[in-house]
Amino acid sequence: MPTTTPGVRSTRLYDDLHVRRVRGMGRGIFAGRAFRAADVIEICPVILLPGGTDEKSLGGLRHYVFKWGKAGNGLAIALGYGSLYNHSPDPNAAFAPRHARHEIVFRAVREIPAGEQILVDYGWDEADYASFRRTS
Repeated sequence: MPTTTPGVRSTRLYDDLHVRRVRGMGRGIFAGRAFRAADVIEICPVILLPGGTDEKSLGGLRHYVFKWGKAGNGLAIALGYGSLYNHSPDPNAAFAPRHARHEIVFRAVREIPAGEQILVDYGWDEADYASFRRTS
């Protein structure tokens, strides 16, 4: 059940994770507790978009979808906090799709102290990332 802490401007889906606004990035996910390297941070179910959905047709939602399928030609939206983890070329977490289960697993790649933003590398080139920053 979602919880909130009085006086703190964040939303909690889990006690371990918080959503906060991040200047220049929109919303971001922050560690509510320390995570060790290889800890599972979150397992997110995904909703598959209909085949043939073009990323450009999604407008601003295109920044929140994952390439899906073994060939990477499908698209999925992660539930939970999955679509809110921000990008960094120097991430503290990574994600791995579980195609058969229709879910994405987010894991710490190094120790993440409580309060630190959880960041993943989406494999974007700088032009893609610059475009996202302008629209967030």
